[in-house]
Amino acid sequence: MAKERYYYEEGGAIREDFAPRRKKQVEQPGRPKKKTVKKGRSYDKAAEKAEQSRGFDFGYTLVLVLMIGVAIAACAIMITVHEKVESKESQIEALQIEIQNIEDDNIAVANKLDGMYSLEDIYSIATGELGMVYSENGSILYYDQEQGDYVKQYGDVPKTTE
Repeated sequence: MAKERYYYEEGGAIREDFAPRRKKQVEQPGRPKKKTVKKGRSYDKAAEKAEQSRGFDFGYTLVLVLMIGVAIAACAIMITVHEKVESKESQIEALQIEIQNIEDDNIAVANKLDGMYSLEDIYSIATGELGMVYSENGSILYYDQEQGDYVKQYGDVPKTTE
């Protein structure tokens, strides 16, 4: 805003050609004319400024209401998303606890199976109940592999000793 210049001459009266020039105000459609109250030679600046800053017209109010609605909708969406995240986190915690319990059960079963039979128990079951015996010298036969990577057995192994 440009500064207005006022000229002063000594004496009581100022000539009109030195008086400050006021801008002509353009009338806007839909707004009533401004009423100015003269107090002596100057205008009441506060009343004029208050009249100019009367900003609550329909467009401003509409935009303000829309922005408030958008803010409220954003808050509602944020709250629902936050609740969903919290419920998923609680489900994850419950599943992690369940997994830990299952892993503990598996470890307990594995320890029970490891401690269930000792080598002495296995020997006594194999020799006593199943009739198995240790191999003796000469009871193991070795074959020379003449071809290929594997051996196919089509019949019983012969009982000859070398």
